[in-house]
Amino acid sequence: MRVGVHRVLGLALVLGLLLAWPTTSWGASVEGTITLRDVLERLPGRHPSWEAADRRIDAARGKRMSARGAFDPTLVVTAAAAPVGYYETRQIDVKVEQATPLWGTLVFAGWRRGQGNFAVYDGKLETAQAGELRAGVRVPLLRDGFIDRRRTDRRQTERQLDLAERRAEAKRLELQLAAAQAYWRWVGAHQRLAIVEGLLALADHRQVGLRRMVGAGAVAEIEAIDNERSIAERQLDRTAAQQQLDAAAVKLSLYWRDAEGHPRIPERELAPAMLPPLPPLPNVAPEQLVSDAQQRRPELAAIEQELQIAELEVRWARNQRAPDVSVQAYVARDFGTGPAALLPTELALSLMVEVPIPLRKARGQLQTAHAEVGRVRAERRLVGDEVTAELRTADIALRAALAQHELAEQQRALAEQVAAAERRRLDLGASTVLLVNLREQGAAAAATKSIDAAIGSHIAYAEHRVAQGLPPR
Repeated sequence: MRVGVHRVLGLALVLGLLLAWPTTSWGASVEGTITLRDVLERLPGRHPSWEAADRRIDAARGKRMSARGAFDPTLVVTAAAAPVGYYETRQIDVKVEQATPLWGTLVFAGWRRGQGNFAVYDGKLETAQAGELRAGVRVPLLRDGFIDRRRTDRRQTERQLDLAERRAEAKRLELQLAAAQAYWRWVGAHQRLAIVEGLLALADHRQVGLRRMVGAGAVAEIEAIDNERSIAERQLDRTAAQQQLDAAAVKLSLYWRDAEGHPRIPERELAPAMLPPLPPLPNVAPEQLVSDAQQRRPELAAIEQELQIAELEVRWARNQRAPDVSVQAYVARDFGTGPAALLPTELALSLMVEVPIPLRKARGQLQTAHAEVGRVRAERRLVGDEVTAELRTADIALRAALAQHELAEQQRALAEQVAAAERRRLDLGASTVLLVNLREQGAAAAATKSIDAAIGSHIAYAEHRVAQGLPPR
């Protein structure tokens, strides 16, 4: 009976320690458990950081719309009257202006009416009875011709929208990585608690058999007392492991949210009982991984948009050093009755030249724009170097984690063999409960190291994918 009891309990320990051994396929979802895919799918529309990134994109869209509004037609209405005085006059002027992206050309059309007794020097304000219709165009020849503020703002806001989207993508990858890390730590805490509880259950069952054997005089009472000491120690370990699991569940609740976006602490029963198989090593050369990451990482794409925005500012600032030379032409005609001098069709051309001296404002703007381009280029080099270093570090960490897990598994298997052998020696009366407990503790510690190495490998894999610019899985 004594041999049978210990063999049954030994088998229970083996089964308990093997709970952490992966038996499900990679990425599979076990019904009634939370998978990493479930956690990641709850982030969009629920996590505040994800929503904040979406709002930044909306704000960029609003700025783009505002910049496009610079090309909206403008209605200008002016009314004036002098009902009392030597010159009694009444005037109204309605004009529509339309800026165009074609070489900064501005077109306008309008109608005005001026009636009353005008002074000689204001005679141009007078119109025939039905008023004057006019239409014209103003074309910049140098400054604001090749590029102007309106077109610069419109192009910059297009790139600012791309910039906001790339930054949002980077933020989402960062958020997904944090969620993956929290998930795997929660799973690892659950697995460690299961090992501790298995050890405690084993000691509890052993105590029943020991008390029976002490009563029969087959075992010294010190053996039962020592096993009680082991039970107390394992209960303490269970309390610590439970606290770690509770803390990990609270951390995971930041990413495990309900439909209203409120954090929800996952129940222990939702944790997978078995870890999925470890991810394979990437079969791509590190140099190719770095090259792909340089093309894929949203941080680099974002800073490229920043550079284009800064270069547009340089183009505009360089153009501002040119003289403001523009030509304007319009045609006008009065309708209705009135003085004969007002009735013929009028065609007018004008040339305007404005040269600020000594161009300190334009030169200062150009210097500022050049400095911004230099800053962004330097930052782009830095970010590129950081991406390369981050990916290489992640690749080293993943390979090391997988190697550590392989060694930890060997240690776990050997430790379990030693514990099983010690239990057989106890059955033969050649060992003590103290030695069996020590061997079991060693086997449990080895199993815990194996779990920690497996969890570390899963986290390293998630970090490796994010370093490539890919979401974790």
